[in-house]
Amino acid sequence: MAFISNLTIQINSTRNETDNDTLQSQGLKWISLIILLGILFFNLLVVVLLISRNHKSRLRFFVINLAIADFCVGVFFVLPETLFNWFHVPWNLYVCYIYYVYFSMVPFYVSTYAIVVMSIDRAYVIVRPLAAASKGRRYRYGLALSSWVIGCILAIPYGVFGTYSEEEVYCMHSLPSLVFLYVDLTNIIILPIVIITVCYIVIIFTIRGRERNEFLRGKNNDADNGCDTNVRNRGISKAKIRTIKLLCVVVFAYIICWAPITIAAVITHHRIAENGLWFQILFLFAPVNSLANPSVFLIFNQKMFRPKTNKTKKKVFCGITFKTETKTLSLSS
Repeated sequence: MAFISNLTIQINSTRNETDNDTLQSQGLKWISLIILLGILFFNLLVVVLLISRNHKSRLRFFVINLAIADFCVGVFFVLPETLFNWFHVPWNLYVCYIYYVYFSMVPFYVSTYAIVVMSIDRAYVIVRPLAAASKGRRYRYGLALSSWVIGCILAIPYGVFGTYSEEEVYCMHSLPSLVFLYVDLTNIIILPIVIITVCYIVIIFTIRGRERNEFLRGKNNDADNGCDTNVRNRGISKAKIRTIKLLCVVVFAYIICWAPITIAAVITHHRIAENGLWFQILFLFAPVNSLANPSVFLIFNQKMFRPKTNKTKKKVFCGITFKTETKTLSLSS
């Protein structure tokens, strides 16, 4: 993200203008540490809980992929920012060029496009449910891998334009031009939001079309086996719609976290406003998105992380069994 490119030196210069031991600096320092610990803990918790369950599903796979990306945000970006910029541990050449300038940007892009591929997958499941059900590991791994490939490619300019100053002891991403800033904003904000919006428009129109055609109402019963397909169809629709709501909250959290610092970066770059405490706060809270993602999944799927009961294992004829499993395993669609 080019708007982060020279924020490190900007924030450092802002801090140097005032006393480092001020109440504001001390408060933001410890808030940064809390955010770091929260990102590491909650994302690791989501990964461990999902992997420990025997039940496998496509959404579970994409949630793990997103949690790993957010965990890397904590390790490669928030950790060095907290240590070197907030707790004033001195930078060194090797940490700057090997650890920070390139790898700090990769997980940001991966996390963003992991949400994009999840939205694409949800749209595919809704529009082509039968075709989506037949897709195997190659499809899932291909989508997940694409987010990592995109992240590694888009982060290359940061590795190229990284700068380390031994005299002033700082490490930063140099901003080569204004064009680079707007291209990066397109890649990290505009393009993902456009793709996600298109996916959800397709999902909404598909669901509304099926409702008009009484597809989700399932009024016709299966006369051969006596099952009420109405219960089954409604169960499937509720599970998928719940998943769509969950992803909408994730997308909304992403916009809330990153839109303010994006707008602020453009404003300060054009010198419409000066850097100050408000800019430090926006910069500090932008990575909170990587803390919000696992929190949202944990809140939406509290029952999933509880031990299985005997009721979920019992096999009952037709719709009753499906309805029980849907309530317990909300990420199974």
